[in-house]
Amino acid sequence: MKNQLIVAVSSMLLLASCSILNKTEKIEEVDLGEITVKPDNPLEYQPSETRVNDLIHTKLDVKFDWPNAHLYGRANLTLKPHFLPTDSLWLDAKGFEIKEINLVAKNGAETSLSYSYTDNMRVRINLGKTYTRNDTYQIAMTYIAKPNELEEGGSAAITSDKGLYFINPNGEEANKPKQIWTQGETEASSCWFPTIDAPNEKMTQEIYMTVDTQYVTLSNGLLLFQTENGDGTRTDYWKQKLPHAPYLAMMAVGEFAVVRDSWRNIGVNYYVEPKFEEHAKEIFPHTPEMLEFYSKKLGVDYPWEKYDQIVVRDYVSGAMENTTGVIFGEFAQGDHRYLIDNSAEDVVSHELFHHWFGDLVTCESWSNLPLNESFATYGEYLWREYKDGKMWADYHIAQDLMSYLRESKRKQVDMIRYYFDNKEDMFDSHSYAKGGRILHMLRNNLGDEVFFEGLRVYLEDNKYQAVEIHQLRLAMEKVSGQDLNWFFNQWFLASGHPVLDISYAYDEDLGLQFVTVEQTQNLKSIPLYRLPVAIDIYHENTITRHEIEVTKERQIFEFKSATKPILVNFDADKYLLCEKIDHKKNLRSWVTLYERGTLFEDKKEAILALSTENDTLAARTIIQALDDRFWGIKEVAIYSLENAINLLPNLTKERLVALAQFDEKSSVRAAAIDVLATDFKGGNDFRFIFNNGLNDSSYVVVATSLYALYETNKEEGLAAAERMEQSDNIDIISIISEIYAGETDAKYQTFYEAAMTRTSGFDRYGVLAGYADFIKGQNALYMGKSVETFKNSALIENAWWMRIVATNAILEMNKSINSNLNKLDKKIDNTVDETALSNLKEDKNNHQKVANKLQEAITEIKAKETNTRILEAIEKAK
Repeated sequence: MKNQLIVAVSSMLLLASCSILNKTEKIEEVDLGEITVKPDNPLEYQPSETRVNDLIHTKLDVKFDWPNAHLYGRANLTLKPHFLPTDSLWLDAKGFEIKEINLVAKNGAETSLSYSYTDNMRVRINLGKTYTRNDTYQIAMTYIAKPNELEEGGSAAITSDKGLYFINPNGEEANKPKQIWTQGETEASSCWFPTIDAPNEKMTQEIYMTVDTQYVTLSNGLLLFQTENGDGTRTDYWKQKLPHAPYLAMMAVGEFAVVRDSWRNIGVNYYVEPKFEEHAKEIFPHTPEMLEFYSKKLGVDYPWEKYDQIVVRDYVSGAMENTTGVIFGEFAQGDHRYLIDNSAEDVVSHELFHHWFGDLVTCESWSNLPLNESFATYGEYLWREYKDGKMWADYHIAQDLMSYLRESKRKQVDMIRYYFDNKEDMFDSHSYAKGGRILHMLRNNLGDEVFFEGLRVYLEDNKYQAVEIHQLRLAMEKVSGQDLNWFFNQWFLASGHPVLDISYAYDEDLGLQFVTVEQTQNLKSIPLYRLPVAIDIYHENTITRHEIEVTKERQIFEFKSATKPILVNFDADKYLLCEKIDHKKNLRSWVTLYERGTLFEDKKEAILALSTENDTLAARTIIQALDDRFWGIKEVAIYSLENAINLLPNLTKERLVALAQFDEKSSVRAAAIDVLATDFKGGNDFRFIFNNGLNDSSYVVVATSLYALYETNKEEGLAAAERMEQSDNIDIISIISEIYAGETDAKYQTFYEAAMTRTSGFDRYGVLAGYADFIKGQNALYMGKSVETFKNSALIENAWWMRIVATNAILEMNKSINSNLNKLDKKIDNTVDETALSNLKEDKNNHQKVANKLQEAITEIKAKETNTRILEAIEKAK
């Protein structure tokens, strides 16, 4: 599961309606201070599922009732007692209408079984006899799944847990295809078929899917045959012969173009909406090459029958690693211009790496989720390192560190945590970002040969099984010959991170360089760390490396040095997961680190430090960084130019203008335009650049240019926005929405109404949020025109955080209209002039009509809504 855009939904909520190149995207140091996080109440221990019965095989036969969002199913499950004899079976079956449950004999004869199903969540089946671990048995359930009638939950990472989703089932939404798809993680597969819905179960499966002949289907494993039924329907038969966890089962139905590719005679297929067929291989870039790279890197060939990827509408997460059938949200899909800035390459690599870490070897409980997600996150690093070089990979993993450190300000928990309120809480920057960094440290400590051989042993020893963190440790110990408890205990089985204070002194008489390292984290809650680390000492023509190990609260290390070093570079590999306060470097040291450092973090650290110096040499070095070979360093430098703009305005302006117009990387052009518009007092002088940017090949550059033009010349910016209103690109639509949100002219309502029909899923959030802000400034007439649009979003959006925006807009309008009604009543009571009184009464009547519409909408939303946050908001607004 890719915690999208963790590139996370929570981040999307904060940024989606902001400028397309938001200042929050700058790379900067994070000052976290000191934090101790303790729960108010003791949390319950969360064990792995106790295995009484083992699920061996699942056979499903399903049909779909689109108007009612129901699935008609028959499930045949083959099971056996895990070890001890048993005469009963518990199955997860959420919100089903169960028709019958039978025992199926070897000859196919069926005998009815008694069962209890009191909570509509789990069913206890009386098997009629006692079975031992040497027996297998088969039960059949006929049922109707009703996912839309379940109380909805979810999290920031996976925004809904209904399991089965009918998209635009009645075809009422223009420009949105009808689709069906599933989302099983964490335990939502049991919303559409009965199962033991736990990650430590493994099953093979087969699915018969009956659909209208116009639709394409996708499921796990291979499509073995299709049968025309002669009534306008077709039954597709999918079979996966290799075992996986129930949460990885998937289905998708819709009108898709299928673009076929291959790797080593294995099918690699891309499912996209027909209009994007020619872009399919760009939407899922380098997939066969990734399969080859990971197979060789891990020493374990891709183990599954095929590899398919599909893009669906209104997806409830970023992407999901369903075995051989990966689902992506619509963010991944677009034309060439869109994909310039929105490539899903990192997500593609993440989900593919899961097919080893998560699908082949699966965490036995959600407490051990980092065994899935930390590896998939690090898989992104490995791909970037191979495909684009270490600088790009280090840039990528630096974002992971920032993501974790931001989260650590409010949350510090064990990586492998057996105590939590909700399993969905595991899907955070700890499991993803911090875990990826920990694996990077493990690799650095062990060396590549040991690390990757350890991964091979881990995969081979545990394939098609569920594991806990100690199995990874044992595999690494088996290969390395080392006791690694110290590493796993401090990183995987504890919370927090080291905070290091590093200072330096040189004794000329002794010819010694001293480095003092203090661990300043709150030692009451976070213990001392053992940190193997390298220190590089720079002289004029040499760099000398020293390997040390930090183990104490305060340590002083000394190194022979005949002359005072130009630079002492602590953590020379820049691999530690930590915060550090580094007192080491004077201006010359920082300049040296930029000029002679070879790592992304070297150069970034230097630029950020130099940006605080009101000095011409510092400014010139940052300007020099604008010409760095790596685009990520250019972006760091662009957002570090405040002092350079004051000290060397003409030189800085010249370089930014050149980057804004001619840099080959679109994000660099956009960043330069952003700074020209916001950081130069004469931003209006660059209107020719902003106008030229409106014709850029990159939509992000176009959108950034549009906002820059609006910020520096409102009239010209609004005119440009009006010319672009018909664009289908979400970057441009979102920026126009943000621009109009602050305007009061009612004519812009037509843009919002049209944009709401042209967007869907996550893309609609920026429009919805902008419209909600815009409508606050309008009168009752225009509020009344918007009610139906907001009501429809509140009723049909899959993501609760989309529905709550629409619901809040209706609640805010209701509050405003009722306030106006009260004011009108007072005016009417105090007015004697007949003409004025008639006008006031007419105005009140118009307000009352809108109030009635709003109240009807609120009643309808409340009747359908199951999300507690939204229901609480409605109650609070009474």
